Amino acid sequence: MTRSLDGTTEATPNAEMIPALPGGTVEPADTSPEDTLCREAVEEAQATIGEPVRLGWVYDATGEVYGGIGPCARLRLTAPATSVGPAAVDPATGRTFARLLATPDQAAALLGWGQPGYQQAELAARLAEDRWGIPHPAPAPITELPPT
Repeated sequence: MTRSLDGTTEATPNAEMIPALPGGTVEPADTSPEDTLCREAVEEAQATIGEPVRLGWVYDATGEVYGGIGPCARLRLTAPATSVGPAAVDPATGRTFARLLATPDQAAALLGWGQPGYQQAELAARLAEDRWGIPHPAPAPITELPPT
């Protein structure tokens, strides 16, 4: 399967893939949404991250991703990845997820977040450069991290 993400056509690693970013609901042990992101990054992507920064909110009219709870807002955060370990089973779902390396714009396209997603992706890229010294990514093919 191919997708045009930045004017080029790229192969996705798995045509059955449903793109997602680490995230989830705040659990009792989490003291903040930022703690939730740190925990979810480890559970879902085996990634440790630096201090998260809030990017904004996205309105969700149905809350379907949370079992159809109705209208809600989803917080968007960004953080630098500091390490990524071997793929492992997510304790919440029992699944092992593919981990993709993508630019912020590619992630916004894959996730289908529309214009707000592209704006938040651009904000994340600017924050990464200004706060953490991570240069704005050049267009490159999306790649999958090896499981081990």
